[in-house]
Amino acid sequence: MLLAGDSPGCRVLSTALAALAVAAEVLVVADARTGVDDDLPVRTLRTMELYRPLIRVTSLAGLRAEAGP
Repeated sequence: MLLAGDSPGCRVLSTALAALAVAAEVLVVADARTGVDDDLPVRTLRTMELYRPLIRVTSLAGLRAEAGP
């Protein structure tokens, strides 16, 4: 499951955690978001990293690199 969204502190986190209930692997694109610039999204992304390997946090560049040429 690929996730990106405007509110990593709420929508993306709750969706990612729900996906864990069905053992889905989740890839969160950290820099594909909008919204306010505070440290809540940063803290939430760090929290999601604790669930590795089921939840992986990456960037747009990392996603492109995984996809290949």
